Amino acid sequence: MTELASAVPAYVLLAALAVIVVLLTVVAIVARAVVAKARPEDLPHILPGLGQVLAALALFLPWGRATRGPTVAPPLPARPARRGGRRRG
Repeated sequence: MTELASAVPAYVLLAALAVIVVLLTVVAIVARAVVAKARPEDLPHILPGLGQVLAALALFLPWGRATRGPTVAPPLPARPARRGGRRRG
């Protein structure tokens, strides 16, 4: 970790930290406003949507991105069975 700190100037690290703090502050303000304006009976419907918005905003954070692991290839369509057996020519 000290290698990263020595390779990157201090003002870049402070700017990145400032961006993260501003992003978290905006998210907190928006989430609080949404929950405050919602009726209590609507909260079960609002909270999953708010969770999806927060998950999307987490992609802006460096640790919010998922690591790319092995992806599963889509299944290949089955070929139709050939009629008449093998062709000789």
